[in-house]
Amino acid sequence: MKVGNMVWLLAIIILLAINITIYITVPSWQNGVPLSLLSFSFLFPIWMYYKENNQLTIKNNEFKLYYDELLKQKEQSEKKATQLGKFIQEIPVPLFSINIKKAQCFFSDSLKELLNLTSSISELSHLEEKVHPIDKQQFLKDKKAWLSGYPSISRFRLQRDSHHLLWVEIRTKISINPYGKVDSISGIVIDITKQIETEENLKQMAYYDSLTNLPNRIMLRSHLKKVISRAKRKEHDITIMFLDLDGFKNINDTLGHDTGDALLKEVANRLNSGVREEDLISRIGGDEFIIVIEETHKEEVKMIAERILTNTAKPYLLNDQSVSVTPSIGISTYPDDGHDIETLIKNADKAMYLAKDRGKANFQFYTDELEAYRPKESLFEKVLKIFQK
Repeated sequence: MKVGNMVWLLAIIILLAINITIYITVPSWQNGVPLSLLSFSFLFPIWMYYKENNQLTIKNNEFKLYYDELLKQKEQSEKKATQLGKFIQEIPVPLFSINIKKAQCFFSDSLKELLNLTSSISELSHLEEKVHPIDKQQFLKDKKAWLSGYPSISRFRLQRDSHHLLWVEIRTKISINPYGKVDSISGIVIDITKQIETEENLKQMAYYDSLTNLPNRIMLRSHLKKVISRAKRKEHDITIMFLDLDGFKNINDTLGHDTGDALLKEVANRLNSGVREEDLISRIGGDEFIIVIEETHKEEVKMIAERILTNTAKPYLLNDQSVSVTPSIGISTYPDDGHDIETLIKNADKAMYLAKDRGKANFQFYTDELEAYRPKESLFEKVLKIFQK
């Protein structure tokens, strides 16, 4: 029998005993208050107390069941999280998963290996620390977007260690709860180093001269369009130098193409050392080069041209033989000598052939007097074709 029922039975027995005693010993009660009413007056408070106590017991039991259920759900959730973490770790793909609410982060073993991580604890900061300083700002911007609920496909450089740099592509998926808050972030990290290298090689082949590694005619065309547009917008000068090597054909014919190629490589190195880092030198074919210089006064252009003349004219030791070439340079300037690419190159071409006519190994600026000048030879038509494609 339950304790509550035993209490009730004991109370009834005691009250009956008290009522019978009063009824027998007190004559006035025999003709007065009924025995049942007297019993009720004693039993009612006890019954009310028992009822409230019973309700509290029921509520306590319900709360205990609810608490046990919550505890069970928590244990199941933790078990699932542990299983998920273990599952992610064992996937042979660089993955990460972040549970925002629980502040849990899981890295697959493949990702730890990719990042060269030794820590058993996974944190998003471990990935962030590996991001190359140049790409750090973009990474922080993308991470902020992830936390705001916006997935992305991003490319970053990662410093795996002091000797190895990786290119990776990070693709994320965001889980949003019914309240519009981010629940979790999942991501895959793909090593695209070889892909980037292939792209760079293709770009090198497409935009750079294979012999000298200088920008080729395609790159020159793209660059000139940009600088002309920028010069018109900002109203600054552009200088075009058209350079041709005097005596190159004779060296190439007598000493062979290998020597000629080696000479062109050395000329390219000397041209690079004679201009500023922001200037562009392009080999447009054979022994012809075009140099593009922005925002430079005429006196500084003269100094650059003289430096190129001096550096290029020094003897070259190739295959145990000393050879020499000199440059003839023609110079035109935007906006004084033309407002478009074709006109500027045509006028630089005229000035270059004037330099040849005046003894070679010198530079000449285009002037209005050259408007009617018609050189015996011209490279303009050859060069113009690259801007008409």
